[in-house]
Amino acid sequence: MKLQINKLVLDTIFCSEFNPLTSNNIIDFTNKSICVLYGPNGTGKTSFTNVMNQVKNSKYEVEFDAKVLTEVNEKIVHVISDQNGRNVIVGSTEDFILGDNIKKEYELKKQLEDKFIILYTSIIDGLKNSFSITTKSSPISQLITNPDLKSYISDLANNKSKGKDIERVAFLKQVSGITIKDIPEHDEIKLKFVINDYAKNSLISLLRNIKLELVKEEKQIRKIDESDTAIKVLEKFHYIDDCIVCDTSIKREILLQSKKDLYQTTINSLSDQTKLIIENIIKKISGDDPFKIQENLQASLINGNANLITQICNEIKTYEEIIDSKLTNLFINTLADSGLISIQSEYEKLLIEKPEFEEEDVLYIETFLNECLDKKITLKRDENNNLKLLLGDQEFLNKGRQDLSLSNGEQNFLSLAFELLKAKKVSQEIIVLDDPISSFDSIYKNKIAYAIIKILNNKKSIVLTHNTDLIKLLEHQHKNCFNLYFINNTSGEENGFIPVNTDEVKILLYLYELLNLLRSGIAAEIVDEKAFVISLVPYMRGYCQITNDIDSKNSLTSIMHGYKTEKVNITDIYNTLFPPGIINNTYEISAQDIIGLDIDNLTILRNDRFPLLNKTLKHSLSYLYLRLLVEKKLVGKYAVNTDKKQLLSDIIIDSFKSGSKDDIQNKVFFLSRKTLLNEFNHFEIDMNIFQPAIDITNSALKKEKSDILLKLNSI
Repeated sequence: MKLQINKLVLDTIFCSEFNPLTSNNIIDFTNKSICVLYGPNGTGKTSFTNVMNQVKNSKYEVEFDAKVLTEVNEKIVHVISDQNGRNVIVGSTEDFILGDNIKKEYELKKQLEDKFIILYTSIIDGLKNSFSITTKSSPISQLITNPDLKSYISDLANNKSKGKDIERVAFLKQVSGITIKDIPEHDEIKLKFVINDYAKNSLISLLRNIKLELVKEEKQIRKIDESDTAIKVLEKFHYIDDCIVCDTSIKREILLQSKKDLYQTTINSLSDQTKLIIENIIKKISGDDPFKIQENLQASLINGNANLITQICNEIKTYEEIIDSKLTNLFINTLADSGLISIQSEYEKLLIEKPEFEEEDVLYIETFLNECLDKKITLKRDENNNLKLLLGDQEFLNKGRQDLSLSNGEQNFLSLAFELLKAKKVSQEIIVLDDPISSFDSIYKNKIAYAIIKILNNKKSIVLTHNTDLIKLLEHQHKNCFNLYFINNTSGEENGFIPVNTDEVKILLYLYELLNLLRSGIAAEIVDEKAFVISLVPYMRGYCQITNDIDSKNSLTSIMHGYKTEKVNITDIYNTLFPPGIINNTYEISAQDIIGLDIDNLTILRNDRFPLLNKTLKHSLSYLYLRLLVEKKLVGKYAVNTDKKQLLSDIIIDSFKSGSKDDIQNKVFFLSRKTLLNEFNHFEIDMNIFQPAIDITNSALKKEKSDILLKLNSI
C-alpha cells in the first residue's frame, strides 16, 4: 500500500518542486506499517502535517487506495499534532476507552438514546394524528386516568421539551407495568366527534353542565325553530315578494318583522336554562351530529324529560373511556414495538459491574501513567451513569494544561497517550504524528516509541521527526518496523520524500554496522580517498577517545585547530583504528592543508548505495574547514593566546572583547553560526556520525559558508 503525493501547497512554504511533485513522492507502506519522515528544522514537517490536516490556504493531491484525493475531499489522515498543538485533550470518554464491556455499554447507551427518540416521536405523532393532542394543556389529556401517563403526555406534547424531562427508567417501568386495555365495539364517527369536540373545548362540557332538575316542558320551542327557519328563508330570498312555496303575494318586510317579534316573544317566555341550551348548544351544532344532540335536546325540552340528555352523556362517557384506553394502549404498544425493554435490561446489567479498563493498550497507558504520576487515572460513573475518565478525582478531558497541575513532560505524555488511543478508533487509515517525542526524557521516549508501535499496529503511521533518537527507539522496540525517508524542501536541490535505503538505515541505527562498514565494505564506495579520510578526522578523534588511544587522539586534535601547522599521517591512524587496506595512499595532512581544500566540488562516496552518508561526510568536512578557517583568521588577526584559549568559542570571545558595537556584533555573529559549534566536529558523546551533520540542507550550508567568508574578509 502506497501513498503517492502529487502536490503540496501552503502559502509559500513548499518550493516549486512540490507543485507538482513528480519524483520522491511515494510513501510506501507495502511491507511496513510505519514510515518515518526525517528532516531538519525548517524543511516543512509541520507544514506537511498542516496541509494533510486541511488548514486554511492548503492544497494537496494524493493517490491512495486507487483513489485520487484533494483537500476538498474528506481528510485522508488523522493528525496528532506536536506538543504545542496538544494543549487540550479533546473528546469524550468513549473516544479513548474501548474494551468489550465498555464498548458494549456505549453501544447499548447509543441504542437507548436513538430508540427513545424514535419512541417519543412515534407517541407524539400518535397523540397528534389520532387524538388531536398538540399542546401540554390539551383538554383531552384529562381523560387519562393513569396519572403517570397524563404527566408523560403533558411533557411529550410540550413543544419545548418533547419528552426531555421524562425520567426514562421510570417511564419504562411504569409503562411496561400497565396492562393492555380491551377496546369495545364502537362507532368511529362518534369517537372522532368526541375527540374533535375536546380539541375545541366546546359542546360536551356545556352538555354536562345542564341542570337536569331544571329541565321543564317548553312546547313553544317548536315556534322558536319555526320562526328561526322562516326568518332565515325570508332573509335569504329578500329580493322576491311572493311565497316561494305557494307563489302567494306577501308583504315580505312586514312578515319578516312579525317572525322576528314572534321569535323574541317565544324566547322571552323560556326559562333561563332553556335559553342557554338553545343559544350555546342547539344553535351551535352544525354538520355531523352522530349523537343527535340537537334533536334529543329539543325533544327533552319540549317534553320536559331529561332522560334523553342523561342518555347522551352516558354514551359520550363510554367514548371518553375508549379514548382513555386507546391512549393507554398507544404507550404500551409503541413501547413494545421499540425493543427498549430488553436493551435497557442488558444495559442495567452492565451498569452493576464496576467499570474497569479492559483493553491491553488502555491498560498499558493506565499502568504507565499511574507509575509516573502522583495522580491516578481512573474510570468512574457520574450521577447519570456516564463513564468518566478522571485524573486524580478531576476530569481532564477538554481541560486546559493550566488546570491539570502536571509537569510539561507529564502533560505531554498524557496528551500524546490519549491522542494515540483516539487515533486507534478513527476512520482514517493513516495517522500522522508530528514530532512525538519532543521534550521527553529517556523513560518517556521509550514508552512513547512502544505505544506508537503497539497502539497503532492496525493503522498506517507517518512519523515526522528531526531527532535520530526516535528512529533508533522505534527500531529497538520492534526491529525493521519502519521505512525511512529524508525530507528535503529547498529550491534547486533534490526535493520530496527521499527514501533511505536498507544499507544506510543499518549504519544510521547501529554503531557496529557503521564500524563494520568502515572496516571493510566502504572501500568499494570511495570516490575521493583523500577527502574521505579527512572528513572522518573528527569522527576518528571521538573513536580514539573511546578506545583510549590517546596518542592518535592528540595527533588528530592538532589538525582540528586552524592555528596549528603540524602534519599528521591520517592513513596510519585510520589503519590503526580499522583494518589496513581500505586507504591505499598515505596522507600526511595539516590543518592548513584542510583549509586549502576545494570543498565546493566534492564527491566523497558513490551516491547510489550511500547517498546520505556521502552528504554527511561532505557536511562534516565543510564544518571542519570553516572552523579551521575562522580559527586561523582570528588567532592571526587578534593574536589570541592559544595556550590559554584553545576552543573556538574562547577564541571568538577573546577576539572581540572590547565591548564596542562592532565587536559585539562580530562576536554574536560567529557564536551563532551553526557550523562553528564544537558539537559538529567532536563525536565523543554518542558517536553519531549522522547528527548533527544532516541537520542542515545543502543550500543552508552553502549560505552559511558564504556569510562566514564574507565576514572574515570584512575584519
